[in-house]
Amino acid sequence: MDILIIWLLITPLFFAFGWFAGRIDMKVVLKQAKQLPQRVFDGVDALVDNNTGIASDELKQLVEQEPQLIEPQFSLGRLYRKRGENDLAIRLHTKLLASQYVMSNQLKDKIRLELAQDFQKAGLIDRSEALLVQLLNSELYSHQALEMLLLIYQQDKNWSDAIETAKKLANSDFSFHTEVAQFICELAQEAIIKSDLEKAKELLQNALEINRKCVRANILLGDVYFNLEDYQQSITTWQLIEKQNFLYLPLIMDKMFDAYLRLDKVKECLTLIKGYVTLYPKLNMYDFVYQKLSNYDTQEATVEYLRSAMQHTPNSKIAALLINARLSELETVDGKQDAEHIKNILLKYNNKLSNYHCGCCNFKSKTFFWQCPACYSWESISPNNTEN
Repeated sequence: MDILIIWLLITPLFFAFGWFAGRIDMKVVLKQAKQLPQRVFDGVDALVDNNTGIASDELKQLVEQEPQLIEPQFSLGRLYRKRGENDLAIRLHTKLLASQYVMSNQLKDKIRLELAQDFQKAGLIDRSEALLVQLLNSELYSHQALEMLLLIYQQDKNWSDAIETAKKLANSDFSFHTEVAQFICELAQEAIIKSDLEKAKELLQNALEINRKCVRANILLGDVYFNLEDYQQSITTWQLIEKQNFLYLPLIMDKMFDAYLRLDKVKECLTLIKGYVTLYPKLNMYDFVYQKLSNYDTQEATVEYLRSAMQHTPNSKIAALLINARLSELETVDGKQDAEHIKNILLKYNNKLSNYHCGCCNFKSKTFFWQCPACYSWESISPNNTEN
């Protein structure tokens, strides 16, 4: 009976303590909410409205008033960087790194990573690289540091360090074999320019061992054999590209024809060309095929090719070439002038619309690049520059 009375007295006390605890927690939350600076909300509103200038001003005043708040300073630094105000971002992160409120090594590493990005954006590559090298032993940021170093080495054309960095980044999910093969091709390209053909050959064979589908390696290897006057081997090497990726055939057709010409095997080359255009009618080889057929084959064969191409891939370039092929058949001067005028309009139209484009970022260019200048992806630009 005494125990029952005790429990009856204690139970309401438990409820009372719970109620008081809830009230205290709620009071703390409300107090913290009231103390949250209004500038935080003003800055967020400005960002939502895409007013980055107002947002940066609000955040700047906030961090000046509340220097112990670290995260808003990271946000302000990124905002400066986005706006191209790299000097302000560098100054902010340098000051933050020396702040009394930054104690942990992990937080300091995070600031160093931001500062490295500031230096990179400002073009101070050496300073950025020095900071990133310090982060290679960081538990949290070593991977990001390697990724940034890889980009820097590519921008600096430091291909040897780029190869080593890519190998460090490689894992079971991403091997970087495409990138490493391309870096080796860059070294081989430099060797070819210096006429060190044996070194170039060794590098290119290494690139193919790493990535057997590396088209560029076979293009350059064919160039090496051509410079060594081994024309048959250069032809054999370039022909391998069809199996690697037939889309790259337009890049080597002129080279291949020159090799056949040196061997006095023009007819054999014409047969090969006709085979390619039959198998791959959508490849943009119209100019090349038209010129070679016009110079080394009959008028009938040239016109027949253009008509067939017009059926498979009708476009302004083929129409212009077909008009050019038939100009001699027109009898009147006015008729020839009209046809010439139409041909020129079609060629201008084709030149305006024909671009190489990147499949990753949709960058467009009149020039083919192995690495996209916009997003830095390798082998992302289509080698077939058709109208689009």
